[in-house]
Amino acid sequence: MIENTMNRDQQDRLRAKRMGIAPSASLRRHFVALARQVLRWGNDKVSAGRPVTIGVTSLNVGAGKSTVSYNLSAALCSIARSRTLLIESDFGQHYITRRLGQARSAGLSELLINVAEIEEVVHETPLTDLQVMGCGRKSDQEALELPFDYLPDIFAEKINEYGYAIFDLPVSNHLTACHAIIPYLDGIILTVEANQIDHRQINRFRKAAANLGVEIVGMVINKS
Repeated sequence: MIENTMNRDQQDRLRAKRMGIAPSASLRRHFVALARQVLRWGNDKVSAGRPVTIGVTSLNVGAGKSTVSYNLSAALCSIARSRTLLIESDFGQHYITRRLGQARSAGLSELLINVAEIEEVVHETPLTDLQVMGCGRKSDQEALELPFDYLPDIFAEKINEYGYAIFDLPVSNHLTACHAIIPYLDGIILTVEANQIDHRQINRFRKAAANLGVEIVGMVINKS
């Protein structure tokens, strides 16, 4: 069993490396450590019939939140042996699906407005047990009008076979759909660029998260 697991992980990394979406060995260790922290936190959140849902956001554009989202999802698959769904919800950006060759396909926005089925919006990745749902065809401004109150039904009815659902959220401000999605998630991770740490902004984010009723799982200092 251990040998089979090692072979699977090696095959996963080789496939991801060929596509240019595999982190270096040193970065992979950091993401595995982050995944272990998420698993410890998520043990209290596991509920039959729905995944544990975590959003990854940032305070500024370019902090690397999409990279953190993808590699956290990959690490969770590796150490948790649980199916994970990475949901791209940074509408209009398509960072993750573009790298996987699936940009502009139907995604979360079409699922929310009930013009696509779950089979149409979920795509395979090079990694075993990791699948991706794109953000869909709505722009960031159009996304503000989406019925995010339907998310709990999606968790319970359409993606209930996954252990974890990781949301690559938009930047955290009131001009994006970030604050509209957060109240429906179990937890959130803040990604901060090392040379742009602003404690006042971070404190405002903490207060906003508390007001929205979501727990902060942790903070990632990126590009240090």
